[in-house]
Amino acid sequence: MSVGALHPVPEHRESGPIATVPGSLAYRAVLFILFLACALTIFLFGSNYYKAFPTNGNAVYAAVLSAVFLGAALALKRSQTLAKYWPVAYAFFTAAIVNLVSALFGGYNSAVARALGLPASGNEFVAVAKVYEAALVVVPILVLIRLSGADLGSVLIRRGDLKWGLGLGALVLFNFATSALIFHGTGYAPAALGSAVVWGSVFALSNGLLEELWFRSLFLNRLAPLIGTTGSIALTSVWFAIIHLLGVAYLPAVTIPIFLVNTLTLGIGCGLLMRKTGSLWGAVLMHAAADLYLFVAMLAVK
Repeated sequence: MSVGALHPVPEHRESGPIATVPGSLAYRAVLFILFLACALTIFLFGSNYYKAFPTNGNAVYAAVLSAVFLGAALALKRSQTLAKYWPVAYAFFTAAIVNLVSALFGGYNSAVARALGLPASGNEFVAVAKVYEAALVVVPILVLIRLSGADLGSVLIRRGDLKWGLGLGALVLFNFATSALIFHGTGYAPAALGSAVVWGSVFALSNGLLEELWFRSLFLNRLAPLIGTTGSIALTSVWFAIIHLLGVAYLPAVTIPIFLVNTLTLGIGCGLLMRKTGSLWGAVLMHAAADLYLFVAMLAVK
């Protein structure tokens, strides 16, 4: 069924806060909790990155969840009193479809590497695998957003305020890159360090784009009319932090509170930068800064 007739989400071009949200604090709190629960069904229980729950990496679960959110979006759209909620439901449907696509096609990264003549290991493979993973996220989102009748500006894929967005994002990226070299560069031979920085940058930019689009910019303009600008930034930051807690499987348990603060504050910073610049590009660079540091510190083959 085509959803091209669905009305587009209003494109909030201003960089400052949007209009005051109607409804009481209790109403917005209930929506906050409801939307958080919806997000966790997708990003936590439906994640393909971990195997903490039986639903992780399960294509059937992802398909059923996608169908539920699509049905909810279409039903809400047809309701005169509840139509204002359908863009959020459609965003959750879009996010769930990404899990389905990744569950079905995510295992072909080795084949892609072989087709490009790359060894199935090393920095090149990790970076190319991340580019492939990003394509499985970005392409479905862009297609479904256009099918909904919304333009790409509704998910903050637009120029925005480049001076502050790209400028601040580039400064943060440069700062993290130099920090990685200061604290971890001495463990590399010169050629290996160059490989880590080059392929780490590819990895970091790809991961920054896929996560900022999927976890944040897909939702900000759809949540803000219901729970406010502050609420939308807080909510996307909270679920961003919660889903990354599964990453402590690779870290000492004592780091859990630190990792929670780290991902929560990164989410808040990226959300604020998106709202202030009207674009996701600065947030992509800011996110990439943290990922590049991680790649040089932990992931690169030395």
